[in-house]
Amino acid sequence: SQLFRVFANITAWIWTILAFIPFVFILLFGVKNTTDIMIKPLAIVFKPALDNFSRAWSGGVGSGGFSTWFANSLILVIVALAVSICAAVPAAYFTIFLPKKINEIVRIIIITGTTVPSILLVIPYFKTFNSLGLINKPIATGIVYGVLAIPTTFLLMNRFFIDFPREVLEAGLVDGLSNVRIFSKLVLPLSVGQIVAVGFMTLIWAWGETQIAIVLLNKASAQPIAVGVLSFVGDFSVDYGAIFAGLSLAAFPPLIAYIALSKYVTKGIALGGITK
Repeated sequence: SQLFRVFANITAWIWTILAFIPFVFILLFGVKNTTDIMIKPLAIVFKPALDNFSRAWSGGVGSGGFSTWFANSLILVIVALAVSICAAVPAAYFTIFLPKKINEIVRIIIITGTTVPSILLVIPYFKTFNSLGLINKPIATGIVYGVLAIPTTFLLMNRFFIDFPREVLEAGLVDGLSNVRIFSKLVLPLSVGQIVAVGFMTLIWAWGETQIAIVLLNKASAQPIAVGVLSFVGDFSVDYGAIFAGLSLAAFPPLIAYIALSKYVTKGIALGGITK
């Protein structure tokens, strides 16, 4: 009805505004000096401190600098996406052919995996990585991120594949295709939207994760952005201006990625609505 559409639009606008408020404050604090941030954080009239961004780019004391942080974060995200998608998407698809009860058991086991707080895994991961000489190896830590993202990726994709149009699968069988070729030739091309949407969730998490990275990537040359900005926190002072400037710079890559991939996400949501 018309009233429902109006209510939905208003709700969407409110949610959008609330989502942008933190980003606006990060940008605002990124062009203020530490004194203004502490004394008058909400003031809109102030002397801009644009040197915050140059300090954020060069990094704090003993850090690798923003370009190093960015490269390490990019490695973490790429590896995490590759591991989670390559492992979880095929598993999510082929489990739909299991008997319903077994499929439910699998899903319950996977759900259980999502309830384990990552902070509880830090010490076991550190001991294992330390014994294998993998500390300060972004690729190895990216694999950890990918493994931790598998449960969520599996659950979301499994739900989508359960509702996938059976006519497409039956058409593939009629053409003499095996289940593997049906998956690769028919299902995957029609699942790009969902995969991108779920992968973007992994991207956002891996880009900003600190609990594991601060332990496994403690060397300056191996730190990602989320850990690198902590170099502006000293023993006796904190450079808040540089921290917020760094956070502002760090927010742009995911934002650009979303803008570039938004059409795929939209198509995926539309297809998901048709299959249900």
